[in-house]
Amino acid sequence: MRILIPYIFLLIASQVSAQSDEKQIKKTSQVSLEGMLGISVGNDFYAVNVGGPLLFLVVNENVKFGVGALPSIYLLNGKLGARLGVSPRIDFKNIALIAPFYHRDTTGEWIWSVGMG
Repeated sequence: MRILIPYIFLLIASQVSAQSDEKQIKKTSQVSLEGMLGISVGNDFYAVNVGGPLLFLVVNENVKFGVGALPSIYLLNGKLGARLGVSPRIDFKNIALIAPFYHRDTTGEWIWSVGMG
């Protein structure tokens, strides 16, 4: 009898395994990466923007509205710098309309620009 116990256990385990395989539901998952490279211009201000973290409201497959952060390299009054901008964003198909704004700590002013990505 002691010799039969492992075989009985294997037989039961194989039956449970076979039944659980039949009941599995197929799940689909999708992994994607979304990004944006844009250029924006303002009053004596030019920036190259990269789409950062965004919060979107998806209207349909072609239109999205959102707001997000834009890591940017900018040229202001002939001086090059890097700054994190914040921007509302409207996406239509593969075009992103952006209006990034940046805060300058030294002067306390806000720099606005508009662009496309």
